[in-house]
Amino acid sequence: MSLKSPYSPPRSKDKATPPAVQGLTSFPRELHLNILTFLRATDLSALQRTCSTFNKRDLIVDVVDHAANEVYPPDLTVGFDTPSVSGEVKSLAALTKSNTKAEDSEEATGATPVTLEKVYTYEMLRNMETLVVARVLSRPEPPIHERDTCFYVSKSWCRAALRWLEVQEEERKEKLERQRAAAEEARVAAAATAALTSPKGGKGKNNRNHHPGSSGKKKKMSRKEQRQRDRRMSDAMPPWSNINNDLICEHGDLKQCSGKSARARRRTMDKQAWKVLKKLYPDSVQLEASVGNSGCLMCAAEAQTIKKQESDRKEEEKAERRKPLACPLVRGFYSRGNKGYPINCLVPPTAVPLDLETMVKSDECLGESLLAPLPLEQGSRCPLKPGVYSAFPRSWCHRWRKFIKSGEGGLPPAPDASEVLCEAHNLPLVPPHLESFLCGETSTLLSGNSMGFGSPNVNEDGEEVAAMPPATVSRASVSDADTLQALRAAGFSELEVHAQRLAMIGLEEEREQIIHPLRQVEECNEAEILQKRSITNEQLDRENRVVVEILTDDEVTALEKWWPRVHSTYALRFAVVANSATRDESEILWSTVPCRECDPSSRSTADFVMRSRLQKRGYR
Repeated sequence: MSLKSPYSPPRSKDKATPPAVQGLTSFPRELHLNILTFLRATDLSALQRTCSTFNKRDLIVDVVDHAANEVYPPDLTVGFDTPSVSGEVKSLAALTKSNTKAEDSEEATGATPVTLEKVYTYEMLRNMETLVVARVLSRPEPPIHERDTCFYVSKSWCRAALRWLEVQEEERKEKLERQRAAAEEARVAAAATAALTSPKGGKGKNNRNHHPGSSGKKKKMSRKEQRQRDRRMSDAMPPWSNINNDLICEHGDLKQCSGKSARARRRTMDKQAWKVLKKLYPDSVQLEASVGNSGCLMCAAEAQTIKKQESDRKEEEKAERRKPLACPLVRGFYSRGNKGYPINCLVPPTAVPLDLETMVKSDECLGESLLAPLPLEQGSRCPLKPGVYSAFPRSWCHRWRKFIKSGEGGLPPAPDASEVLCEAHNLPLVPPHLESFLCGETSTLLSGNSMGFGSPNVNEDGEEVAAMPPATVSRASVSDADTLQALRAAGFSELEVHAQRLAMIGLEEEREQIIHPLRQVEECNEAEILQKRSITNEQLDRENRVVVEILTDDEVTALEKWWPRVHSTYALRFAVVANSATRDESEILWSTVPCRECDPSSRSTADFVMRSRLQKRGYR
């Protein structure tokens, strides 16, 4: 039984050239032409050097002519065979043979028809490709209403391609210039040889056109010009095979980007131009520039997922940071603002008791207006209730509040007041603004000594004047003497009467706002408030070495729970003790005796520049 397949081709008797060995070389010429048109000029040049079958002049001419007329649009290839593009185009004289009879008659007559044919090379095909790419990239972008049939092209690729084409053009011109110079030198050398061998001894016509002092060589490029040229051509790289490599995402689709970034990275190209570029760079990914193509949907979904995860992470971090605010004591310290002390620990103001006749006289002096606010008793006494308090640097308080609000700066270390210790004795230095506040000399803690009441003020003449009283609770006036008398007769104490007066002040202000809607109240805008606050902070920094805030002992205990690993920190602790002899006065007791020898103001840390008089005399 034979194992030979019925479909196997019969073996050739000629063992030298079997059909299976012939391969592509046995294909007809038309098929060769169609196959070769799919290759670039560099590939065709390598094929020409490899196989003698494809190293035929007529085949090369047909391939170049087919590419110029059929593969690329003729309007893009026109002029590729001109000297300005491909250099000098040579022609070849070829004999035309019609038939045997005509050939015999021509031989009999002795006339042989000769035609001139252009000699195309694959180098000219390469010049044609560069010309096509340059003309395609030089086209303007189509209008917006025609972009439904257009495609995206990377602008960075276009710039790189044009730069590369420019460098290639310069190199081609330099090559032609070198060839011309070599030909000119050869011609001059031949002319000189002929002149020497001539009977006239070099005095003939061949030597007339040369100047005696000229060498016939072009001026050489200087080193500076050579460096500039090398630097200009060094950054030129061949364009990458995928035109839209920087426009596609990991999924092979159009990358998501903003409108401004898209205009800077993309450009649109019509369908014909894209086909030409796709022919030259087949690895390119096609990206349609239609209106609905906003980008890769998978990338958009991943971006939304990442955005949602980032938002959830920030919310979790925010909730984790704000856990201490669940404690009322910590929340009160966080929302204290710029006061610097616990408001609920202030001693309520006591009203000065007035006689009915004095109140009636003040009412008659005011005329039709209501009574003035009840005056409050003033004195140099501590404004805090009896209890244990601690003072911590204001810088730490600001850092902790900033972390709780936005997470900026990270979690600060445990509360510590070691900054107030002096370097000489390691004892606490009581800041002047804290001591003034505890002694009742200033109305607020975070204000300069010259801004509060009780501190000496200086007028324009340099004389001390009495300090202004603290700001009253309200500017409005309320009620009359009969109302106050009725409240006292009903058994209200002076504090309760004062509270009623404050409530009636608010009602009076609301009534005035309703009656006079066009009344304009002068209020500082936000810029003025920030400016005043910065001025106050600068004054505090000038007057105090360390600016502190006051916390209650319960607030400090609640804060220290969030640093469980820290067991020992220093706190400037003091106690406000009521005096048993006089109920209105109180005493300040410090846990550590303050240092009275060192200066607690900022002057102790100021830098002084000492100038030596000997430097002027030349001694150093």
